[in-house]
Amino acid sequence: MLTQNRFVVDPDFTFDILRGLARYSGSDFIAALAEAVTRHPRHNISQALGHRQIACKMWLKDALFAALGGRFGTIWVVGGWYGVLPAMLFDDARFDIDRIISFDIDPDCAPVAETLNAKAAKAGRFSARTADMYDLDYGAAEGPDLIVNTSCEHIADLPGWLALIPQRRRLVLQSNDYFSEPEHVNCVESLDAFVDQCGLSCVDFRGELDMRKYTRFMLIGER
Repeated sequence: MLTQNRFVVDPDFTFDILRGLARYSGSDFIAALAEAVTRHPRHNISQALGHRQIACKMWLKDALFAALGGRFGTIWVVGGWYGVLPAMLFDDARFDIDRIISFDIDPDCAPVAETLNAKAAKAGRFSARTADMYDLDYGAAEGPDLIVNTSCEHIADLPGWLALIPQRRRLVLQSNDYFSEPEHVNCVESLDAFVDQCGLSCVDFRGELDMRKYTRFMLIGER
């Protein structure tokens, strides 16, 4: 049915299609996605699954593996949204990760992220928490081996946030030059500008990805 130029899709139909794709592909990620879109129909999960979002996360996985390998103890994802990146990392056989914690300031995100990562959560390997990234104790004794922030364009004072992180802590950071998006309060004009803004002591990877409407920038390195 077409309403106001948009197709209205039966949730049962969506669930059945995704379950079929999960069976065909053997992907735990797609199976969990079927559960997530069914259990949380009021959340617009599709925003986190657009082709640009997925492309940026696939790029992150490949660059991370090439730069640092696939073995990690604890990873913190700040601004983790619906937990798509952790689900993709857990679904990638190249990675051996003990635990991922996803933090987001929006309390609506945690239930969706827990559903999308239900298998890892049940095994004690994933949790989603509602928290402001400025309030986290990055220097805690059992802190993360790796901190991932793919939303640097949303952080007004990125150097101020980075100053909270102890030196030698490993990071993956993404930003962009999508200045026309109102929620992007701290875009950068170029990869060099992003490098200067972050001021990492060691850079293992620096790169950019053309997304047509904008360019995505990524750094992997140490504070």
